[in-house]
Amino acid sequence: MREHKLSIKPSTVQKMNQVDVVLDEGALNGETCFPSACAVVLGDAAKAKEQVELGIRQLMLKPEFRLEPSATKFRDEGFHHVSDNLLARNHFLSLLPKVDYEWVCATNLTVGSDDPYEMLPSQFLWVTTRILEKYKGNRVNLVFEQNQRLNNQFQAIVEAAAEVAGVPMPNVTVSIEGKENRVLAIADYCIALSSQAIGEWRKKCCKEHDLSSSYQYRNFAGVELRCSSLFAIDLRKGLSSRSSRLNDKSYYEVAGQHNENCSSFQGK
Repeated sequence: MREHKLSIKPSTVQKMNQVDVVLDEGALNGETCFPSACAVVLGDAAKAKEQVELGIRQLMLKPEFRLEPSATKFRDEGFHHVSDNLLARNHFLSLLPKVDYEWVCATNLTVGSDDPYEMLPSQFLWVTTRILEKYKGNRVNLVFEQNQRLNNQFQAIVEAAAEVAGVPMPNVTVSIEGKENRVLAIADYCIALSSQAIGEWRKKCCKEHDLSSSYQYRNFAGVELRCSSLFAIDLRKGLSSRSSRLNDKSYYEVAGQHNENCSSFQGK
């Protein structure tokens, strides 16, 4: 499948373009607990908003969806992977290829802490630095999804990222918004789908190239095409990029060890 090219390019002229980015965190609990931070760069933020809002209206027009108990909440809150039913998830997955976006994500394969939130500042720092480095010379508008435990840290994270990237803070704007910003759903889905695919990939462990048959990877494959970097901070290794996808190497090849549930794990 042909690689998607985002319409925004790093600036090479004096006039600064605006680059709109939405950021979210997730995968903090549940079966696939790989704490992650994600940054989605939008080719056209206004158009992306229109596309997501149109998707909400289209779904609400379907009689079979309006009968769902979650329909009223969905009408108010929009797409959110953890609470979306199968109809909503499938509808959003069919919508995503029509949106102009790309994304980067930082994750941890080993939680290493009783509190996964402790890992998120370093992950947000990593993704924000990557974005600011790539779009240096542009005016970058960063919109974080609100999080009570992280709201008071976002400004400091961005300032640290700007210093690392060599970007003046006047070129960067920071805001915190809720689900009323419909395009935040794109980052939410990228995190959720990548976490599920990583969980299945880790479970298969040393079974090389045995991932593509799983529904978790099939769901992830569509958004993976738009992923410029999916990076495991604890391993200091990329899991997916433009040149190498998650299914190209087994978990064992990347991590250098079997997971604890693998039949080849020596600790058994």
